[in-house]
Amino acid sequence: MYGLTIGRLEYLFEAVRLGGMRAAADFLDVAPSVVSRQIAALEKVARTPLLETNRRGAKPTEAGHLLIQYYRDHLAREEAVGSKLDALAGLTGGTVKIGAIHGFTDDLMFHVLHQFKAAYPDVAINLKLGGVNDVLGWLEEDEVHLGLIYGPGLDLHKARLKEVQSSQQPLCVVVPCDHPLAAASALTVETLFSYPFALASAGFGTRKIVEQIETLQQRRLNVALETDHLIGLTSFVRCGMGVTLLPAFAIHDDLTKGVLKAVPVEHELTKRVQAQLATRRGRELPLAAQRLQQDIINKMVAFKVANRQANRT
Repeated sequence: MYGLTIGRLEYLFEAVRLGGMRAAADFLDVAPSVVSRQIAALEKVARTPLLETNRRGAKPTEAGHLLIQYYRDHLAREEAVGSKLDALAGLTGGTVKIGAIHGFTDDLMFHVLHQFKAAYPDVAINLKLGGVNDVLGWLEEDEVHLGLIYGPGLDLHKARLKEVQSSQQPLCVVVPCDHPLAAASALTVETLFSYPFALASAGFGTRKIVEQIETLQQRRLNVALETDHLIGLTSFVRCGMGVTLLPAFAIHDDLTKGVLKAVPVEHELTKRVQAQLATRRGRELPLAAQRLQQDIINKMVAFKVANRQANRT
């Protein structure tokens, strides 16, 4: 495999990541002919085409996917070795990249990152927020070290991703403490159709569960507001416009302060959802990411159920 160099693989990686050779050339600050020559040299080594080009850009062939994954694994190993060398030299820096859905933000900030940054002030934190599909994509593309998602599970992604920790976190109706539903210990699905809702936008885990329930019930909730941010959902409830659906950990501080209440819904789909911490399978994490991963497991409210269960076994 002489000629399969990391330098050449970078050209292939960037051409795929950016959607074409010209975009890769601009990013790498070289002429487009340099990119095409380096990829052609790789194809000669591989004895097969590595890219398929069309109007939408460049897509990797099966062989291209294989080499891109090899390049990603190389970058991950390089990062891990650098982290270990820093540790041997007595350094405590580095960067930890986290992808999360919005519902984890307060839990992560107040219960983990606040203390972590105090203990490791030289470690930089890069936090990306999005929907479930965003976080899964970031994990698979090595754009983040750790991913926090909420939903039914990782079944469709188990070949590429690994569940590090999970905890059953039922979906609840979130209401102000003086709302008529606040006194209930649990609600039936039928109750939901009587109130205006704020719901997360399509692509978020909670919205997918709602859509499944609507299909089974053959009815639609009264959706007064759609938003892609947790603040929009909770503000809708606080100002008395209606109710929303969230796991309790997403509003932990409001529950503690007595501002909002989370009432469980008696339905199988709302009960079997999980908070999950995931990484890419086979990726060796740098030391800072390993330390933060352990803090997430031990300190986040979203995983306390799993921790209690583990302690009892």
